[in-house]
Amino acid sequence: MLGSTDVVVNERQYFKQKPTVDEVRAIAGKLPGGARDLLSKRSRRYKELGLAEKELGDEELVHLLAEEPGLWRRPIIIAGEEIVVGYDQKRLEALLS
Repeated sequence: MLGSTDVVVNERQYFKQKPTVDEVRAIAGKLPGGARDLLSKRSRRYKELGLAEKELGDEELVHLLAEEPGLWRRPIIIAGEEIVVGYDQKRLEALLS
């Protein structure tokens, strides 16, 4: 989808270059649900860590997301102050138009 537009894309593979705690905090701060909106509850890593049974605070989640990129919902598209987390075709199209 992004490749078929005139948008300049700066791709980051966060398995190779993990986000910092400050980066996670900055992204989470722009989302209505904070760090919870970044968390993939269907990921294998989420299940391996038994996170469904744990109650983590926002700051704990921020640190966990910085250390465990497999917990992120993907993709994460950031355009200025707008962020789309996960594949949401309508929101991506609106962001790109």
